[in-house]
Amino acid sequence: MGHELGELKQGRSSVTEYTRKFNELVRFSSDANGALSERAKMNKYRYGFRRDIAHSVSLQNIANFGDLIQK
Repeated sequence: MGHELGELKQGRSSVTEYTRKFNELVRFSSDANGALSERAKMNKYRYGFRRDIAHSVSLQNIANFGDLIQK
């Protein structure tokens, strides 16, 4: 599952569909220390967005994953 999460991209999916799939995969993923950290989740999530959306999100000061998915 971790590999799938690392390869997940938004592509032609809506943000809602991408977020649903991301959350589904992240539940079963971990890093070397166990569960993914908040920062690791945020980075993986942002990395998967289409370029235009990723750029807009990167310009915002977002403190946690919950805030990120609300943007």
